[in-house]
Amino acid sequence: MGKNRALWVLWGGELASRVGESFFQIALLWYLVETAGSNLAVGMITMVGYLPAIVVGVWAGVFVDRMDYRLAMLGANAMRAACVLAFPFFYLIGYLPPALIALLAFLVTSFSAFFNPARDALIPLLARGDDLLGANSLVQSAWQFSLLIGPFLAAMLLPWIDTIYLFVPVSCAFALSLMVLITLPAGHRSTAEASPARASASPAMETFHREFRQGLDYLTRERRIFWIWVITVVNNFFLMGPVIVGMPIYVKQYLGGSGTDFALIEGIYAGGMIFSTWIISRFGRRWDPVRTLMIGLIYDGLTFIPMLWLTSVSQTAVLILIHSLGIPTITISRLIALQRIVRPEMRGRIFSYFHLAVAGMTAVSIGAVGIVLSWLSIQELFAVIGCLCAATGVFGLLLPQLRNAAS
Repeated sequence: MGKNRALWVLWGGELASRVGESFFQIALLWYLVETAGSNLAVGMITMVGYLPAIVVGVWAGVFVDRMDYRLAMLGANAMRAACVLAFPFFYLIGYLPPALIALLAFLVTSFSAFFNPARDALIPLLARGDDLLGANSLVQSAWQFSLLIGPFLAAMLLPWIDTIYLFVPVSCAFALSLMVLITLPAGHRSTAEASPARASASPAMETFHREFRQGLDYLTRERRIFWIWVITVVNNFFLMGPVIVGMPIYVKQYLGGSGTDFALIEGIYAGGMIFSTWIISRFGRRWDPVRTLMIGLIYDGLTFIPMLWLTSVSQTAVLILIHSLGIPTITISRLIALQRIVRPEMRGRIFSYFHLAVAGMTAVSIGAVGIVLSWLSIQELFAVIGCLCAATGVFGLLLPQLRNAAS
């Protein structure tokens, strides 16, 4: 792994990109909490920002399978940098209504729908001859370091600048990622197994629809992939809205914390995940990735339940550290299982469907949070979703189709 320069370049580009995403999420959420006026407005505007995973993500994988994965990531980051920089630009000219905020967030996430499947499909191509667990752990660690760096930078800057100007370093992070990834060698795409029509520079619409249907047929026909996808959809519906929108509300309204408190609690995730990723990379080679995924889902849910009784930022920070230890067992195990099961020519499409499962359900879940909070308190919501998320892991362990699924 140490001599695989391409993997380290991918790690560097992923780190900068993930710092941008982490920073963007903090800047957008805290700006909305400060200006939107209600929890429902925060939830609805944030939800719109995640809708591209449904609108765009369902077909983005077909394009990713046709493209050089490197070019797909470069184009996505160039557009994300431009869209993020538009936030302070429109603010400075005195025109940044909620509808425009939602549109810009929608565009940022639209281009993420191309970047993420291309990255996941590229990893097994760069890791040929290397350990797939080590390669995925390395790339995943970029996300975890970004959750340390992004919130730390936000916590440093928030006392000195207005929240709107946090979008400037976000744009710079995406631009830096572009400059790093441009040094990757070109030509990484799964053309060997592809049909001749796939190589056409201007594919006919009929061919596009046929390949789109092939991807969906493969997802539903391969029962192991299908059930992992279903569990991912359900779990993320329960989980992502409360995690993304509920956490700043929990910190600000329930604990009485500041933007810096929120940024630091977000950063706490990173320490536990980095440590857990190291443990998995060292000792996880003999672990069954699907079983590990389901156990991780159970742990993930159970560690949210104590938020019902917490009363301070420091207590929350400790619980989040404990909670974060289980996250890599979900993200790394799911990636390895899919990279082992999915045929190479289908990876772009299948990974786009899983991006849809995560980010698409995030959109729906975020929209639901604003509604549910009219009936439940934020701490009660975390306890409820903790039980439901753990139940999805139990369901997965009981499914006979997932026994030895990745063998």
